[in-house]
Amino acid sequence: MKNVHIIYGGGYGKTAAAMGLAVKSAGNGETVTIVQFLKGTDADYSILDQFEEINFFTFENSLKPYRELTYEEREEQRAKAKNSFHYAKKVIDTGSSDVVILDEVLGLMDYNILYAEDIEEILSINSDVKLIMTGRICPDQLKRYASMISHVESN
Repeated sequence: MKNVHIIYGGGYGKTAAAMGLAVKSAGNGETVTIVQFLKGTDADYSILDQFEEINFFTFENSLKPYRELTYEEREEQRAKAKNSFHYAKKVIDTGSSDVVILDEVLGLMDYNILYAEDIEEILSINSDVKLIMTGRICPDQLKRYASMISHVESN
């Protein structure tokens, strides 16, 4: 991939920055697909429904954070996260959107749902899609794919 923006760090605002980029892209007439991971049901971005250029997907339905789920609930959320990831991979591979945002995809590595090598598969796709990924931690092996890196810290 040629245009990869990674927004990571322990600070607040990574998702907000990514959503701002989605609105900016939609305003420029680009189609945007957002796939959100590990946010649960407390994140409300329904305002993005006002933009016909933006398609927003979250396949999770838990009221609790992932770390508080039972083993069975975690397994269900793991399967949904992996399905979401494969969906995003298909969107990138087919070029059906101009911009793809994978919100908190890097967080999937924190819980061993995905590994850096899985994300590298997406980053290795020959595509003109602009990709934006967020999460708390970004391994160096993924940073080398980035055309832009934003590190967000809090005091």
